[in-house]
Amino acid sequence: MTTEECLIIGFSNQEQQSLIELYDCYSRLLWKISYRVVADEAISEQIVRGVFRDAWENPEKFNNGKKLSTLMILCCLSQIDTLNIQKIP
Repeated sequence: MTTEECLIIGFSNQEQQSLIELYDCYSRLLWKISYRVVADEAISEQIVRGVFRDAWENPEKFNNGKKLSTLMILCCLSQIDTLNIQKIP
């Protein structure tokens, strides 16, 4: 079993250590992606928190056979889209 598969199983089972490892693996990448789009540190941190909250609350989204890194990036972009929609009057 790969490390990715172990992480997915772990956070699917609500194992906090798996979420910590997932955060350690992807938080910096997701922050950089979000910061390039929004150019605001606080909003980038909010986006990253949203990605990991979504992973914790909806682990089934991340267990569909695609690479975990791809799913995390897509979730990050979705969080950015959600914030942009909320800002439009």
